[in-house]
Amino acid sequence: MDSSAKILAKRYARAYMGLGGKAHGAALEAAAHAKLEGLRRLFEAARPHVKALTHPAVNSEVKLAVLAKILGSGNSGPAAAFADLLVRKARFNLLEEIMQECLRIHDAFSGVARAEVYSRYPLSEGEVKRITALLAEATGKKINLRQVVAERVLGGFEIKIGDLVIDATARGKLDALRAGLLKE
Repeated sequence: MDSSAKILAKRYARAYMGLGGKAHGAALEAAAHAKLEGLRRLFEAARPHVKALTHPAVNSEVKLAVLAKILGSGNSGPAAAFADLLVRKARFNLLEEIMQECLRIHDAFSGVARAEVYSRYPLSEGEVKRITALLAEATGKKINLRQVVAERVLGGFEIKIGDLVIDATARGKLDALRAGLLKE
């Protein structure tokens, strides 16, 4: 996706979430979570019909009719109105990027950081709790940790949190040792 599309997706996400400059509160967080869930359900329902909803040769009225059939008669919430706007503005192709940005906005508003831990085998519950606690202490945020079993990790683990990578793998330690030896 090009940079102008990403900028547009960010603008649409900020407008949809409507959290800019508002103080954190339980009611506002619940409303934001409901908006996110509505957008997720919309995306799942529309996924098989994305080509029809984004094809430039398809008339916008036909796209709106397809969208109405996808959503059904009972769905008239914020996500449905937002999807209608995206179809009318020929921006439905941005929906996935908008969803990712909405999730990022919600996480930032809620004080949550998403992290992934890669290991050769599933970690024990104690190890997951310990890693989560250490990351929460380091970031000052609640941590949403997802485990990923990766065959490329031979020993140890690797943590990704945003753009930061913490490499505690056997290969990473050997590479650091080699780099240290080559310096001397």
